[in-house]
Amino acid sequence: QAYMILGAAPIEGRLSGVVDIPNSCSTVYIPTAIFDFDVRPGPGGPHQIDPGQGVPMARA
Repeated sequence: QAYMILGAAPIEGRLSGVVDIPNSCSTVYIPTAIFDFDVRPGPGGPHQIDPGQGVPMARA
């Protein structure tokens, strides 16, 4: 699901801390307005939703 979101969402990615190789850091900015519900962390912790059909899986 995360791969599908990152492939379809208008995201911005950055490589940070490259001077500290091999411990570089990557950051991804995802706009929260693209989701149907609030995905930000809260005091109640994560909540589970019905994913519906989900992402189609490849058959081997």
